[in-house]
Amino acid sequence: MRVLGLAPDRAKALLEQQGIVVSLEEARCKKGVEDGTQARVIRQTQPDETHAALVYAVFRTEPSEANP
Repeated sequence: MRVLGLAPDRAKALLEQQGIVVSLEEARCKKGVEDGTQARVIRQTQPDETHAALVYAVFRTEPSEANP
């Protein structure tokens, strides 16, 4: 099952329902994303049928006053 683009918690829950052990890791720059509002899975690797590693990033989806 592909879970790219889903929220990390939702993606993890879907995979765990199938009996897959899931690890989550956040990808971010050193500064991070100020005012980030949405986290989404950006990478999914599955070395075998029972394990998956998900990498997610936090995105700013609403304009800020500095970047209207």
